[in-house]
Amino acid sequence: MTDSSEPLAEKHERNREQRIAEIERWVAYIQENPPDVWGPQLNSLIESQLEAARESGVSAAQRERVEQAGREWAKEERET
Repeated sequence: MTDSSEPLAEKHERNREQRIAEIERWVAYIQENPPDVWGPQLNSLIESQLEAARESGVSAAQRERVEQAGREWAKEERET
């Protein structure tokens, strides 16, 4: 569990490091296994994500606002 008093930048950095570790683990997995093993797993993951997005009830306009906010945040992060 995270401490709510922990600075936000530290939380972001820890989350980033965790994402990178997961990506590295996935890369190793797909290098060690043939596509017919990991392909269906990836398809299942993507399908479940798409289904969850469809069922979320979020409008296209709201989705665009969130995406725009994310782009603006990322731009600010790159500039700092």
